[in-house]
Amino acid sequence: MLDLDKTRVHRELLKQQLMNYDYSDTPVDKSILVELDYSQITVTTEGPSGFTHWKSSGGSIEKLVELMNKRVNQNPDYNLIIVDKV
Repeated sequence: MLDLDKTRVHRELLKQQLMNYDYSDTPVDKSILVELDYSQITVTTEGPSGFTHWKSSGGSIEKLVELMNKRVNQNPDYNLIIVDKV
């Protein structure tokens, strides 16, 4: 039980640090990362207003490409990064 409490406290401290982090000097970074070998797409933004992170995985390559095209059309100012480690 004691280990669980330590883990919970540690998690809460990390969450507080993350929520209180000063992003005012953080450069703007917007990206769409497509990992073909894992069938994953990740959309992230980071900058003075904070950060966002969205991820989807699984499915066929066709569905992944459809989702990638949708996200690129919704966010034309994001950098598109495609990775295939095969």
